[in-house]
Amino acid sequence: MTEKIKAMINFAIRARKYTIGENVIQIGKNGKVRLALLALDCSSATKKKYSDKLNFYQIPYIEYGTKEELGSLLNKNEISLFAITDVNIAKQIKKLVKEDETNGLQ
Repeated sequence: MTEKIKAMINFAIRARKYTIGENVIQIGKNGKVRLALLALDCSSATKKKYSDKLNFYQIPYIEYGTKEELGSLLNKNEISLFAITDVNIAKQIKKLVKEDETNGLQ
């Protein structure tokens, strides 16, 4: 995870424009989740469970970072699913992730 993406996620955290875990699905049902981040290293059962729900409720998501990286941003052990509820922060994170993918940094 690059420093720019960490900074944007930290900005969302400070602005309280985020949610984690099952709350992502509950808030996403109302269309308030702008981007969900699903940890790359979560178990296949967890990945399937969340990706199926995210797809069903048409919540945009990307697989990015590890559970440990996402958890450390919130001073928790591990987080499998993290979501941004602010449209501008979500757009910026999508842009930065796309740049990382083209540069081969993910």
